Amino acid sequence: MATDNNDKKPASSDEGAEQPKKGNKNLVKIIAAPIVIILIGIAGFFGYGALQQQTAANQVNLEKFGFDLRGTSQFETSEGVLGQTQLPPTFGTENLTPAERVVHSLVRDRENLIIENRTLRQQVEALEIQLKSFEEDRRIAEHFMPENFNQELQRVERMLLTYLRQSADAQRFSNFRLEIMAAAGRMEYERFVFTNALMLDAVQRTEIVVDFLPAFMFCVGDAVDLAANNFSEEREIRDFFGSPDNHRLPPILQEDLDIVLPPCQRELRTGLQQHMAHLLP
Repeated sequence: MATDNNDKKPASSDEGAEQPKKGNKNLVKIIAAPIVIILIGIAGFFGYGALQQQTAANQVNLEKFGFDLRGTSQFETSEGVLGQTQLPPTFGTENLTPAERVVHSLVRDRENLIIENRTLRQQVEALEIQLKSFEEDRRIAEHFMPENFNQELQRVERMLLTYLRQSADAQRFSNFRLEIMAAAGRMEYERFVFTNALMLDAVQRTEIVVDFLPAFMFCVGDAVDLAANNFSEEREIRDFFGSPDNHRLPPILQEDLDIVLPPCQRELRTGLQQHMAHLLP
């Protein structure tokens, strides 16, 4: 029994020693907990402020990067996707990152291509207008080629001669005089069409033949009667109207014809000039 009591006494001593230690640890925890919470709160406060600043800086960089996709410099305007001029960005290119500089270069190349494409498109449009002008000139040149235009003049002269032969008012003239009158009408038709570079269709051609040239031809028939003294001079006049550039009249006959012919030409040319407004598109 004595031995057992001796064994229990040391254990009680150890438990008594451990109780103060546990009390001290609990006290330290109680005191340290508020301090830790305060420190965490302070750290969180400053950390939150730093996070806000970093977020704001990232937002500025993001906006800067986004603006750079649409502009190139704060000192010049740029070309949009559809080629429209857009406002310049609000930042420079001094502090770009390597990635932003690559994008900046690509955007610059894209804008240069847009400008070059617009210039080429304008050049193409100008060339198309010039081509249309050349085609119109070619069409007119082909129309007035000797073969084609001569065929038209021959057709007009035949129409005039047919008209005169069917006209009751022309019965007082001989057939040879009718040929002179038709040749004179053809000559005036050639002068009018060639001078004004006109391309007349069948309806317009018939209108001139029927409405304007008959009065002129009758005037020429009477003028030839005054200028020519014999059949030989009538033949000279016929050859002159047939090819005025290659046939020259005798001086005296030319003087007489220059007196009696201009009044007929003046009246016809005035009427045709007034009528030309209806022929032009």
